[in-house]
Order: sequence, then C-alpha cells, then structure tokens
Amino acid sequence: MARKTKEETERTYHALLDAAALLFTRKGVSDTTLNDIAEHAGMTRGAIYWHFDNKDNVIMALWERNASAAHHEFLSQLQQLDAEQPVQAFRDLIKEIIQKVAGEPQLAQVMRILMNNVELTDEETELQRFMQDKKERLGIALTHALETLDRNKSLRGSTSAVLAAQGLLAYLHGLIHAYLEPGRQVLDLQKDGDALLDLYLDAILI
Repeated sequence: MARKTKEETERTYHALLDAAALLFTRKGVSDTTLNDIAEHAGMTRGAIYWHFDNKDNVIMALWERNASAAHHEFLSQLQQLDAEQPVQAFRDLIKEIIQKVAGEPQLAQVMRILMNNVELTDEETELQRFMQDKKERLGIALTHALETLDRNKSLRGSTSAVLAAQGLLAYLHGLIHAYLEPGRQVLDLQKDGDALLDLYLDAILI
C-alpha cells in the first residue's frame, strides 16, 4: 500500500511540473498561479501546495528534473579534459551541450522558462540566487578548463583564461537565448550550432 501511495505521489508531482512548464511557456510565469497549475493538471489546490510553497519552488524543481543532470555532467567533464587531446575534448564538450539544448525538449523547455519567462528584479529572490549559483558554477568550470588549455599553450595570443571563459559564457548564453526566444525561430542550433561555436572557439584556441 505504501509503495502505491509513493508512486501516486510521484505521478502527481510530475503531472504538476508538466502542467507548470506548459503554462509558464504559454502564459508566462507572472500570469500563471499555483491554482492554474493544479487545475490544468486535474489536481486539487491542496495537491500543489503539498509539493510547492510558491512558483519559484516549481521552477527550481523543473530545473532539478529537466536540467540538473546535464548541467552536472557538463561541469564534471570540463574538470576532466582528455589529457592527450584537451583542445578537441573541450571543443566537443561545448558543442555537445549546445546540441543537447537543441535536441532535448525538456531541457530546452526549462531553459526557455528561465531565459524568457522569469521576471528578474533588483530585489534578489531565492530563484535568482539559485540561477546565479548555476551560472557561477558554469563560469568556474569553464575557467578551469581554459586554464588547463592555457598551461598547454593552447590559447591564442595574450588571451587570459578568465576573459576567454567570460566571453564564451556570454556567447553560449546569447546563442541559446536566440534559439529559444519566442516567435519565429531565426537560429537553428541543430544545423548551425557547431559552425557558430567555431567562430568563437577558433578565435581563442590554437
């Protein structure tokens, strides 16, 4: 009986997240209430308040379900570049994460919500701190990887690893944001992502 209850709770949790992702994408976060999410999922008001205190909690849960594993794996791989061909390994990793965003709908969905549907304010919220932590961890991992390449004399000219990492992070953010922006798609990352990344990578790597 306990196992059935656990399975039902799990199904309810994921049904609520699915409904939230759809409504956040369709209506925006500010125009979606917790009650809207419960109603769309065919659940009671009590069901959603059992799982989530507020919409920030819902968005963070969507990240943990849809993006956390890919994010963690990417950071881990950046910390352990192939010793024999570190430049190629780095290029492959950067291109792989872009292709994951383009090819995995659930990952793309949560990235779209965070980039296009969350209202950011000067008053730092729990969600903004959460998002900033993920960005900072990515920046640290990129810097570490580029410092490894710098020690191998694989960075061009006098480019510092820190500056190269900051530029790459901004470039990645821009590509993903343009790809996920609502409306008519003007950027096809699956088709052109590798070539677009080479424009930046060729400028900093030997």
